[in-house]
Amino acid sequence: MSAYITLMTPMTDEECLLAALADVGFDRAKVEVHASPASLVGYQGDRRTQTANIVIRRQHVGSASNDVGFLATPTGYQAFVSGYDHPRFGAGWLTQLNGRYQAHASAKQERLAAEERRRMEEERQRLVEAQRKAVHEKAKKLGYQIKESREGETIRLVLVKRTY
Repeated sequence: MSAYITLMTPMTDEECLLAALADVGFDRAKVEVHASPASLVGYQGDRRTQTANIVIRRQHVGSASNDVGFLATPTGYQAFVSGYDHPRFGAGWLTQLNGRYQAHASAKQERLAAEERRRMEEERQRLVEAQRKAVHEKAKKLGYQIKESREGETIRLVLVKRTY
């Protein structure tokens, strides 16, 4: 029976970790995700005391292997790799996994920033349109005619009132 080695990782985002695992050969069909940590299983089918939220079952790791798991903690995922599997899934593999994780995390940050910029622009457009409508309504109530022109992002309103 091979003991598990616990390795801390800086990875905190489940979505990015799953994408990184897919990049290194463990596509979504080979990875279990649990809201509550599930027990890891040893090479003889024995339940281990270690639990993990993300589990790669031993049949996907190797014929004489143990499960590989990642337990979510507030400071990052703890990786559980057995002593037997450590030469293949140890520090070098985790470095490669972390590199792919960082690429996915950066892409996610960029995507979220772009979505936030788009949301802010839509909000700004709604505000400008609401202000334009308010000016139109008030001007009409006061008897003004409105001449509106647009140049790119600029709206120009000219209020004209004829008095005789």
